[in-house]
Amino acid sequence: MLTVQDVSGRNLGEAMRQGRFRLDIGRLRLKIKSDIPRFPAVFRALYGRHSCGVSGGEYDFDISIAPPNWLRRHIARNVVFELSGERPFLPVDAGHAHALFEWGLNWTIGSFAHNYLILHSAVLETRGAGVLLSAVSGSGKSTLAAELALSGWRLLSDELALLDEKLELIPCVRPVSLKNSSIDLIQSRHPEAVFGPVATNTHKGSIAHLPAPGDSIRRGSESATPRLIIFPRWIDGASLRMRAVGQGQAAMRLIDQSFNYSTLGISGFQRLAGLVSSAEAWEIEYSSLDDARNALDELVEHHG
Repeated sequence: MLTVQDVSGRNLGEAMRQGRFRLDIGRLRLKIKSDIPRFPAVFRALYGRHSCGVSGGEYDFDISIAPPNWLRRHIARNVVFELSGERPFLPVDAGHAHALFEWGLNWTIGSFAHNYLILHSAVLETRGAGVLLSAVSGSGKSTLAAELALSGWRLLSDELALLDEKLELIPCVRPVSLKNSSIDLIQSRHPEAVFGPVATNTHKGSIAHLPAPGDSIRRGSESATPRLIIFPRWIDGASLRMRAVGQGQAAMRLIDQSFNYSTLGISGFQRLAGLVSSAEAWEIEYSSLDDARNALDELVEHHG
């Protein structure tokens, strides 16, 4: 199996420029095209252990990171995200190309992968129990996901829970996106972790990406059975607090965090109902990652 790190920087850049590069993320395969000079090297650092192809072939989504036009390539040095030639976002600084790729890929999957019920949630698995971390932006979801992934939990996704018709969680293994103070926090707790370059002054502040653990990538085709739904909330200085959440309330919260619940119609309702029936839901407030991790370990032990 060919991985991104097996491909030389020169060959990777050439394959991207010519539109021959393919990347596997779980059960999805992407065509990625780019002629932005620095993009292949950063991409290689973030996706080095993912399987790939450099000779073309089938794909699920056609993605390009490119300059908006000739003038902006040489003067403004901006880049755009393209999906099958369409440009859903405004240009960003070329130094933010890798962050733009991640944002655009989230939008792509959330907008078009309608064979799944898609929820804004990190997904991890430990001891056979699939755990969703569902929360609005700024609640500490990605920071907690990074902590768990670096503590031995299997990462399925940092951003998107993909629930199939069998009520299984489908991996979409990618780097974990961390913002602002969370970057230093995870680096201080896990000095062995290697991050990609920091994108500064984005609309979300400073962004750094933590490559997914190798074991999570190798197991990227293995689904997980959902056993717990966690609504985490980080509060500075707060003591650990946990509260069980009823099925109805859990369903309403998840609908608010769904990309395509209404699009799927009755199928979306059936999958969401099945999810909240089979997985216990809990709300957790915390300020200590150690407390949160230990609490989740105990929940898996007793309720997973």
